Amino acid sequence: MVNAIELLAFDVDGVLTDGTAVLAADNHEGKRISFRDLDAVNRAKRAGLAIALITGEDTPAVDQMAHRFGIPQVIRGAKDKLAALEKLASQMGLPLEAICYVGDDDRDAPALSRVGLGLAPANASPTAKAAAHRVLRSAGGFGAVAEAVSLLLQLRADDAQDQSLQATMHDIIVESLEAHRRLLDESLPVLVRVALEFVRAIRRGNKILLFGNGGSAAEAQHVAGELVGRFFQDRNPWPAIALTTDTSILTAIGNDWEFSEVFARQVRALARPADVVVGISTSGRSPNVLKGLEAAKACGATTIGFTGSRGGDIAKYSDLCFRAPAERTPRIQELNLLAWHAICELVEQRLVQSPLNSGA
Repeated sequence: MVNAIELLAFDVDGVLTDGTAVLAADNHEGKRISFRDLDAVNRAKRAGLAIALITGEDTPAVDQMAHRFGIPQVIRGAKDKLAALEKLASQMGLPLEAICYVGDDDRDAPALSRVGLGLAPANASPTAKAAAHRVLRSAGGFGAVAEAVSLLLQLRADDAQDQSLQATMHDIIVESLEAHRRLLDESLPVLVRVALEFVRAIRRGNKILLFGNGGSAAEAQHVAGELVGRFFQDRNPWPAIALTTDTSILTAIGNDWEFSEVFARQVRALARPADVVVGISTSGRSPNVLKGLEAAKACGATTIGFTGSRGGDIAKYSDLCFRAPAERTPRIQELNLLAWHAICELVEQRLVQSPLNSGA
């Protein structure tokens, strides 16, 4: 976990600086740095992170850099960065996984791949970028250290939220369990009737059409797949079509007429009396779903609506309407999944085990 990282180490040239040098009149070498990086190092120290420099150089410029940034832990002349980090980790009693290292060239690559979090500046070598866990947007000397510090502190803050996230997850699951309990207490009769309508339609040789938008479209395809393929038992396929899958038809109708007609026009083309047409809408207000069910009624098909507890207008167009006992879309969809699985299992049990079955 990033929250376990205790040490931030970085190279000097190409990370803390832009990798170039300026020679003064006295032949002393100067390095360009970003004040953003200077502020970021101080912020990291205030957050409790230990800071270290790991550099292959051993010049007065390194001492100047360490002094300017207030970094007492410096390893100079380190050509093998991984060995230097292993030595530093041993001295501090830390595993390598507790280190975040920022490096920019090929010699940094072995270290970048072994530490807990390896970061490479935007101008790093291809080898360093390939070894790093993440490539930064900023270049060395132009905010790479500041970006690394911000990223690390944000990741640590995210990890620190673990307990509160567990509490939120607990609430979500409890809410879902309560909704499932209401489903058990309130919804079995209507779901059994839906299953029987499917059984009757399949026995008669009729078909089942299903449609919805977004997650409801996925449900329609899921159910059609269970019926045409199999849910649990080996058997012959049953006629079910999801009206959400033919992109040529959907785009043609949406373009030439309007999107609210995408299901109704398909229903008028495909539905026959005694077919079963299922419209799925968590809000119960989706215009294209309502129009599709309205067209099905006009065709003499049996109409079934799947929605949430508020229901919208979908019940007006449905001979049977299952209202999942929940108001929030995620919970409604979770209940729908259980409901559809139960329906498919009941249909299979009734048809496959029955000698009257014409589709098994």
